[in-house]
Amino acid sequence: MVDIEKIEKRAVQSFYDDGLNEIALGLVFLLLGGYFFAQAAIPEGSPFNAVLSALFVLVILSSGFLVNRFIRFFKRRMTYPRTGYVAFKKKEPSPKRRAAAMIVGGIIGASLAALYTLSPSLKALFPALNGLLLAVAVLLIANKIGLVRFYALAAASAVIGVAVTAAGVGDLKGVSLYYGLFGAAVVISGLTALVVYLRRSPRPEPEGPEGPDAR
Repeated sequence: MVDIEKIEKRAVQSFYDDGLNEIALGLVFLLLGGYFFAQAAIPEGSPFNAVLSALFVLVILSSGFLVNRFIRFFKRRMTYPRTGYVAFKKKEPSPKRRAAAMIVGGIIGASLAALYTLSPSLKALFPALNGLLLAVAVLLIANKIGLVRFYALAAASAVIGVAVTAAGVGDLKGVSLYYGLFGAAVVISGLTALVVYLRRSPRPEPEGPEGPDAR
């Protein structure tokens, strides 16, 4: 009996085999770490804070587009010539799912803002909160695709966030350090996967029947 679920899961895993997704996402985290570090370094009331706020909105809005471009660019040059192209059927999210996602995101944001207002001392917990929230997100991805390194990244996110908070680094500096360390961990994971993938899947000879130009 053909296990359709297992075949679909392996197809999804193949999309992550080259580690390019982690490299792109890790670079975004490193960029966020740099942003929060700059925000912590600039004194309050400085006109540069307005510039940083505008840059943050720009980074958040453009990160998805840039990550997608990064992945497509390198997959076309490294992955597809080696192991081919896998197309997934796109599922458009229903209006109810979109509304639910917006509501959950709003509740999380409002809850964090309320905690910050009611008890400013909770700012010191922000690195741990970021680490635990991202750990849950990565864990959901790990359960979906079944790759061990994503379980390790979920654990790393939680450990780094809690460790930075326990070290008493501070709120913005702590968040900056968390994103810097976790971003580096994600990039290293992706680079390791990429090296293994390139060694395991050499590029076919152009003159062969299975060459990269074959249709």
